[in-house]
Amino acid sequence: MEKLVVLNNNDTLEEFPLEQRRVELGRDPTSDLCLGDQSVSRHHASLVRIYTEYYLEDHRSTNGTRLNGHDIKKHMLKNGDVIEIGKYRLKFQKQQEKSDENDLDKTVVIQASVPQRVSREKPAKKPLTSKPGLAFVHYLAGPEKDQEAKLNRAFFTIGETGGDLALITKRHQGYYLLKLGGHTIPSVNGKSVRAGGVELTHGDQIVFGERQLEFLTGS
Repeated sequence: MEKLVVLNNNDTLEEFPLEQRRVELGRDPTSDLCLGDQSVSRHHASLVRIYTEYYLEDHRSTNGTRLNGHDIKKHMLKNGDVIEIGKYRLKFQKQQEKSDENDLDKTVVIQASVPQRVSREKPAKKPLTSKPGLAFVHYLAGPEKDQEAKLNRAFFTIGETGGDLALITKRHQGYYLLKLGGHTIPSVNGKSVRAGGVELTHGDQIVFGERQLEFLTGS
């Protein structure tokens, strides 16, 4: 069970269990966690659970939101992270899970991925699809049309940081597509992606705004 611990120096003032998919933080009395001080905006920030992870997002607050001493707009949280909202310091805590090879990647700020062009001019090199277990996307329409991008990291984002954003993440030997930010809802094979995401299979057609992609895996 994840929770936020409200700190005074290093002492615990209050613990707030994160039992909801979305938790609003702010000065407004209707906030899920009300932080009653003028240094906090009425609707300051929120925590959103996507699949099994929580993301902290600032809502253009007056004084900003800091994570481990750095200003952020949107960032995935890991155990022990310290959030600063106005005069408040909140520690994010979650039950420790077995670490895996992707743990290091999860600490990196999520930014829009830049597709990598795959050369088609050197037939001596094997194409992407010849590599067993490799997954990638091929852009069929949109700004990155005709480009291909390898899914060789824990997270691959589609869209624009700060706007409409979707995420492909590898979990349990499979790849999942989730909505990360903005108002546009992605679809897979014509069906909208619901909360919690959808598992991708070879040949799936993804549409996200003006972008259309095909998800492919190696043999």
